[in-house]
Formats: sequence, C-alpha cells, structure tokens
Amino acid sequence: MISRDFSASITFMFREHAIPERFAAAKTASFTAVEIQFLAEAALDDLVNARQKADIPVRLLNCSMGDFLAGGLGLSGVPGREEMFRTAFREALVAAERLGATFLHIGPSRVADGVSRDDCLNVYRSNVRWALQQSQDQSVILLVEPINRVETPAALQNDYKEMAKFVSALATPKLRLVLDIYHCVMNGEDPVKLYAASKDIVAHVQFADVPGRHQPGTGAIDFADMFQKLENIGYKGGYGAEYIPQGGTPASLEWLTGLQTRP
Repeated sequence: MISRDFSASITFMFREHAIPERFAAAKTASFTAVEIQFLAEAALDDLVNARQKADIPVRLLNCSMGDFLAGGLGLSGVPGREEMFRTAFREALVAAERLGATFLHIGPSRVADGVSRDDCLNVYRSNVRWALQQSQDQSVILLVEPINRVETPAALQNDYKEMAKFVSALATPKLRLVLDIYHCVMNGEDPVKLYAASKDIVAHVQFADVPGRHQPGTGAIDFADMFQKLENIGYKGGYGAEYIPQGGTPASLEWLTGLQTRP
C-alpha cells in the first residue's frame, strides 16, 4: 500500500485551538503538512515558532487577498490596486521563505461593476508575471486557482480552462495550477477530465465535499474513487483538506483513515 500525502488547512480546520496550537493538532491527527489560507490571523514569528515546535511542513500559503473575503474586489486582478498587490505579495514571499512553504497561492479577485473583464485579466497577468520575477531566486512555487461561479459569480478566476491556458503559455515550472475538487464540482465540471487535460501543470489538489464545503462523507463526492482516478492518470502530489468541519474538527476526521492509503 502507498500512503497519500494529506495537508490540513489550519485556517479552516482545528479552530478549536489558537492558531499556534493548530500545527501540533494537525500532526497529532496524522496530517503530513499544513496549509495557511489567512496569514494575518497570527504574527509571523508565532507561526514560525509553532511550525518549528510541531515539526510539520507548511505545504501552502495564500497571499493576502485584501478585502476579497469581506466581499470586496481583492487585489490580484484589480486595476488601480497594483501597488497594494505588490506589497501583499512581498509580505507573503517573506512569510513563505521563513516558513519553508512549498507553494504560494496568489489568490483571486473580483471584476468591479463598470470595469471590463479583459482589463482585469490584463492586470492579473501582469501581476503574476511580476510575482514570478520577484520569486525567481526562491524555491517556492507560485500557484493560481480557479474558483467557482456559484458562490463568487464576479470572480475573475472562475474559468479553469482559461487559467490552465494562461499557466501553460508562461511555460515556467515556477507557476502551477491548483485543481480544487470542490470548486470544479460546484462549477458543474468533472475534476478528473480537467486534470487529464492539464496534468502537466497541476501541482496541488485541494478538496471539500459538495454541497456545503464540509468533510468527505457529508456530500455527493466519492473521494476514494476520485483520488484513485486522478492517480491512475498520473497525479502523484499531495491533497489539501480545505473544508469547513461539520461537527468540529475531531469529529470531521473519520474519512482520513480510509483514504490515507491507496492500492
């Protein structure tokens, strides 16, 4: 049997603890790494110390999204917010280096009323190219992630095929794509087919069940089948649990034992 590599979002999960304690809680629960979607939740020194104390890798960090989570436009593809994006990215790059993160996710944005989507895409592409230049001497790999149109209809990054085409066109191993099973299924798409068409540029897979964005077993997705199909066509990376625990984190982990190994 081969072990699967599961990382836990300590932004979404283990919120029964203060964030510095979530690193150790994730390791105790047998996750092999953690992800941090919201760096501002704690001081960077505290995160670094907690990671070192727990001795668990940081798989992924999110760059600050500005006001996106509060319903605002965000930063990454917003005309007029280029300097705000650059400031946020520089801060995230420092955090990624200090935490030893494998991946740094650039983050989504929204298209503002009265602004063309093409103008926003041009800003986004320019920002990503700039971010690649800034990070060229660091080992961290930048990620972009398409999200779903159901929950975020104004999101700029809501077309998987468009984002895959953009990443492929840049043709650099420093930029890769996230396949988020939850967002794909919410968009009515088959994650396996999307992966098959873009597997050379997908570096990380995230997941939550549909509907509800809760743990496996609460919705309609057969994750054992899904993971196996992805692996059968070549996926060898890790899986990021990025879900809202239903009933609290400890009760939400029943899926982990059954999915941690593959044939």
